[in-house]
Amino acid sequence: MKRITIFLLSFLILGAAQAQEPAKFTPVVHVFANAEFNSTNGVSKDYSFWIGRMMAGGSYAFDKHWSAKVLIDRTRLEGSINTMYLKLAHLRWAPTERIAIEAGTVFINSFIPWEIFYGYRFVAETFQDRYYGIPSSDIGVIGYFNLSDAFSLDLALTNGDGPRLDQDIFGKLKFAGGLTYSPNSRFQARVYSHIKESGAEGALAEQLITGYAGYSAGEKMRFGVEYSYLNRYQNIPGYVTYGSSAFVIIKLVKSLKFLARFDDLFYRVPEGMPDLNPVSGNAYISGISFSPIKNITLCLNYQGFISDWNVNPDSHRFLFSFEYRI
Repeated sequence: MKRITIFLLSFLILGAAQAQEPAKFTPVVHVFANAEFNSTNGVSKDYSFWIGRMMAGGSYAFDKHWSAKVLIDRTRLEGSINTMYLKLAHLRWAPTERIAIEAGTVFINSFIPWEIFYGYRFVAETFQDRYYGIPSSDIGVIGYFNLSDAFSLDLALTNGDGPRLDQDIFGKLKFAGGLTYSPNSRFQARVYSHIKESGAEGALAEQLITGYAGYSAGEKMRFGVEYSYLNRYQNIPGYVTYGSSAFVIIKLVKSLKFLARFDDLFYRVPEGMPDLNPVSGNAYISGISFSPIKNITLCLNYQGFISDWNVNPDSHRFLFSFEYRI
């Protein structure tokens, strides 16, 4: 906790030092938290309180072409529940308004655009993040290219091991690219693919193909659909998973919105691998959210999962979730 406090204080001090030039330094703080009642049959922990995310950092603009960004994220991969890691640390060069190159620990843009459009990551992750655990950032380089007012392209070359590891022992890489179509502020569609290599014996390159489309009617309503197909999941030959997700968000009255989402998930496991035991099924998410002021959102929600072929007990969870941003 002492290290975290020192880190946050250093950003506040830096922000104060840049008060005379506010456009240069922009602090970032983003927190998710939850109170949960789990009524699933057979679970031992009925009630729990937990932090879903705590990101802190900031960006600094050296001039109109060069900038840098650093973010740390709280997680629990190793160490204590409050262990933190470097989520983002990149240098950005934008020689023109249509081209930008980032190098370092970068967002790989696999589901980030969709997560922003969806807007309810603090309630439930988007499909790839929730079921496949694909990291949103990695160490490498990514380029953004605005081809026209409607089309944009991004290409990335990264380690493929996420932001916590420098590189695997084989030195294999991950290639990724996406094409976005957004003719106006209301409609957005995107296709994306990655190929993740592996040097392990018997392993094959993992390939993801995904696409989504969404429409927003301003604050009144927005909805979208997403589809993902992941071949040779975790670089295992014959291991295939795919599925779709659809959501709708409707404004009820001022600051009050209704959220509904449905996920369909399927796994096909290769023969002779009994240790792989993924669960196919359907997820149901619904809730009512309230934003008392800008950058604070509260949401009372239900999250259920019904497994195919009754492999596992049906899951039923009731949560009070909230997020705030600085």
